[in-house]
Amino acid sequence: MNEPCSAVNISYPYKTQEVRDLAWACFSPTLLNLGQTEVSAPGVSPCGLPFTPPRRAWLAQLDRDATSLMTHLSQRPTHRLGIYFEQLWHFFLQQDPEIELVSHNLPIHHQGRTIGEFDCLYYCHRRECHVHLELAVKYFLRLPRPGVSDMTSALSDWVGPDNRDRLDLKLEQLLQRQILLGDQPAAQQALHNLNIVNLTKEIALKGYLFQAPAPAPAPAIAPNTAGPPGYNHDCKLNPWVPLDQLELHCDTLNAVAYMMLPKMKWLSPAYCEHTADKMTKHALQAQSGEHFSRGSYPLMIAALDEFGHESSRFFITSNRWPEVNG
Repeated sequence: MNEPCSAVNISYPYKTQEVRDLAWACFSPTLLNLGQTEVSAPGVSPCGLPFTPPRRAWLAQLDRDATSLMTHLSQRPTHRLGIYFEQLWHFFLQQDPEIELVSHNLPIHHQGRTIGEFDCLYYCHRRECHVHLELAVKYFLRLPRPGVSDMTSALSDWVGPDNRDRLDLKLEQLLQRQILLGDQPAAQQALHNLNIVNLTKEIALKGYLFQAPAPAPAPAIAPNTAGPPGYNHDCKLNPWVPLDQLELHCDTLNAVAYMMLPKMKWLSPAYCEHTADKMTKHALQAQSGEHFSRGSYPLMIAALDEFGHESSRFFITSNRWPEVNG
């Protein structure tokens, strides 16, 4: 059985973006309590590797000299956030002295076709067991449902920014297909070849949830604490706001400046050192308006405090989202 993850309310003091992302990827709270999601998950646990003092010290040292991490990432340059997230996990599993990474991205073939892939297979020396770890990083916005209470929502109410990905479908894929790969005869043969007899099944589902805005004429757009079934309350619920409510939302924040986050910076809380990257509320409104005049994909925004640290984040959507896909 996993030790409880001690990542709750951890801070991310690291100045190096990649080190901050590494800490967030491996030690931030899991997005959902899998056993409470209404999707069957027998024998599956959330990955909860503890954020121990030695691991904190390792990250601090890495922040002072990130050469090994940067070299690792440079071996497979990517502009895909999911692959970057996996690379960070691979680095941690390779470096941590309590863990032996046996294999990652291991495809399983049957009758000439690929039936699945093990994201990670590792051996945990502390627990003395082999683990099949599936990785996922996701961002879901709650759809507004007329007549539905703010305190209730279904898994299917939470969709990706492009309005195609859905939380219920992702959970079914993770819990009823991907994590069960090791039960397949073809996979068992591959595991036998690696001298693996029994597997502990774990999922690291990380990300952010964005609550639907409060209905007009409410002056403030504040997310409630309901969330989807299984929502882990250690993860903050963030708001999403349509463009025409952006000014109202900004007025509710104690923000000194704002920063538009490109997708590859969606993982850990933002830190902005350079004044040129910071935006005023009026500049944010202007640039957002220009963006939505050309497209409809939502914008991720970090609100910054006086030191350039993220104090909150939110999505801006087009006024017609979700009717118009990203």
